[in-house]
Amino acid sequence: MARLAEFTVDTKLFQELGSLLVAKEATALVELIKNAYDADATSVRVHGVDLRNQKDGSIVVTDDGAGMTATEFENGFLRIAGRTKITADRRTPVFGRRFTGEKGVGRLAAHKLARVVAITSRKAGPTPKGRDELAPAIGGIVANIDWDAVEALETLNQVAASGAVTVAGRPVPKPGKTRSGTVLTLAPLRTAWSDRMISAFLGEAISLAPTPVLFDRLPDKILVEPLLFEKIPVRDQSSKDPGFRIDFSGDLEVPDLITPDVAASASWIAELGFNRDTGSLKVAVSPTVAGKRESPGAEGFSFERKLKKGAGPSFKARILQRSNRTWEPAVQGVRVYMEGFRVAPYGDQTDDWLGIDRSYRSRSHRQLSSLDRLKGDGVPEGLDTEELGLQGSGAYMGAVYLHRSSSPELEMLVNREGFLPGGGLDFISDWLRVATDLIVRLGYAARREVKVVKREERTRQRQVARRADVGETPTALRVRESAQAAGKQLETARAALSKGDFTAAKAAVTAAQPHFDDVRALSDEFGGEAVLWRVLASLGTELAAFVHEINALANDSSEIVANLDEALTLVRSREARTAITRARKSAFALADRIRRNANYLVDATSFSGRRRRSRLPLRDRFMAVLPFFEARLRRRDITVVNEIPADLRTPPMFPSELAGIFTNLMSNAAKFAGVGGKIAVSAKIVADGMQVTVQNSGERVNLKTASRLFEAFQSTSERPDAVLGQGMGMGLTITRAFVQEYGGFIEFVPPAPGYATALRFTVPIR
Repeated sequence: MARLAEFTVDTKLFQELGSLLVAKEATALVELIKNAYDADATSVRVHGVDLRNQKDGSIVVTDDGAGMTATEFENGFLRIAGRTKITADRRTPVFGRRFTGEKGVGRLAAHKLARVVAITSRKAGPTPKGRDELAPAIGGIVANIDWDAVEALETLNQVAASGAVTVAGRPVPKPGKTRSGTVLTLAPLRTAWSDRMISAFLGEAISLAPTPVLFDRLPDKILVEPLLFEKIPVRDQSSKDPGFRIDFSGDLEVPDLITPDVAASASWIAELGFNRDTGSLKVAVSPTVAGKRESPGAEGFSFERKLKKGAGPSFKARILQRSNRTWEPAVQGVRVYMEGFRVAPYGDQTDDWLGIDRSYRSRSHRQLSSLDRLKGDGVPEGLDTEELGLQGSGAYMGAVYLHRSSSPELEMLVNREGFLPGGGLDFISDWLRVATDLIVRLGYAARREVKVVKREERTRQRQVARRADVGETPTALRVRESAQAAGKQLETARAALSKGDFTAAKAAVTAAQPHFDDVRALSDEFGGEAVLWRVLASLGTELAAFVHEINALANDSSEIVANLDEALTLVRSREARTAITRARKSAFALADRIRRNANYLVDATSFSGRRRRSRLPLRDRFMAVLPFFEARLRRRDITVVNEIPADLRTPPMFPSELAGIFTNLMSNAAKFAGVGGKIAVSAKIVADGMQVTVQNSGERVNLKTASRLFEAFQSTSERPDAVLGQGMGMGLTITRAFVQEYGGFIEFVPPAPGYATALRFTVPIR
């Protein structure tokens, strides 16, 4: 007679499943964050403590979700491959979120990260579905899982009696007032985190959730032509869902990613979407205003195609492209998001899932064959060499948004690193390549037109150069000749009109039009060169200021020589030692001033000062400029009051530009504050952005005519100054250009009592 038998499970299962299902530490933390989201949390914080120390380091994950009872902990958290998330509509009980996990193995992430996990949880009271806030906590638990103790046992049947896993009820301190939530403390760590591991995690954490520009409403007046979406829904959630925020702190604090004016700096933007229920596919591509400026002939294109219902997963996507430039490495590539959480590795620098880099490496003098399928959709014909316009994936920043309910074809790999290969993923990648290749075709055609025009312009300019006098630039001659030719045609038209010959008059006016166009084009070209002029003018102003400082240093050197001469005559006396001490003090002060001014000029003029924009601490940057004026302020006994808040940061700016702004404003203030005067610098956040005011005593400016001082070569000082030198009339012009570069404005305003003049600039905070 056969006897009954039963399965036994070796405790090594946790180790095997942990390494199989959760491949990396970053993936493990993402799984714990998803658990918080599925618990109807509105925020979760991941805090790293001394991660480089395996024994004493820890990771603490804190959320404000619904929490757990002891029964829920045992039936949910402790049950591997549980069914707690498999409900009729697979949504969370209060906010109605679509569950992000279904296999019930996310808790193995804790095993991946640490040898022990301590759980403190406060269970929310009954909360009706559809509310936008969880009820206060009504009870709680404390639990502990010692993975080493578990794995020291032979089978899972022995765990209950071993004490390796414990759970106990714990009353909340203030029932009805305490917020619900769960805290996971993971310590000691499974392994010490190396700098490489931390760096890799921070790189993945930056893209864990999509950046707003890839789903939110685009700024006004950015696009030349409309696209598809006002705003793309990132997650399948109810309208009353209060949202979900992820914070990283401690050793895991994510650096502030600076992508200034992201949409404005793109050249092209594409949006596309497919609805599996209707089979409707829509694609739209448009140049941005910046792209149109780069290629005036650039035009957008859009189409809609009816595909078979269920031809692929439903998705929506937005892609931003930069022509002949790349994005910051942290945001490069087109990434995939399922219910708002990134699905790695799509979009990583080492993952070419769209084949963009492969195509870029093999580009040749031919058309883009991927667009052949669009011949019936009216897509513009491509040029024979358009493949040369291909760029690598670094030129693209994009996101594809998926929801579980409308993407049944996509099955996650067991290690959470992407989807199983199949038709669903191929469907998405094929249409994304159509969008990126449309950008290439439209952009290449527009740039080719510009290149042809520029080639003709260069030829014409060379011809003019041969005729130009040594005292006149070729461009000036060209403007003069075009104006003269247009004038002659207008004279001809006037003469024809006086005789009643309207046909001849019309022909003369038509002949004059190209000459007017030439003058207008040259005017636009001068405007485009304004940026270069500002940089050169800024450098000239900074160097001019440095010349003045050299004069001041020369005066200090004379004092040192005098002190040393005096010391030589007193070498045998006590006074000699005193004089030599004075000389040493002067020499030390001179060296210190040279060092500080050298540092300033390096910061203001070096390449690094213009390489990358960032949110700069305003007070610190002002303090970095102030030593440049220290000698001048001391000689005139001018007091500077710094009222800039210590925590105020600028919008993304180049350090050299901010240094230039403060240098020019302080130079003017120091000139006119007067002996014994004062200067006040203040800043605050207002509705329009960051507002900075520089006020000085001394001479008063006429507010009615002050605007002319912003024009080039309108110097605020009419006579040379022994300390500050003669103004060039460029400082305020350059300052205004810097401020306007960021969409801001600068103006003279009525000063506060006790001051004579006030300059204020405002820069939008984006």
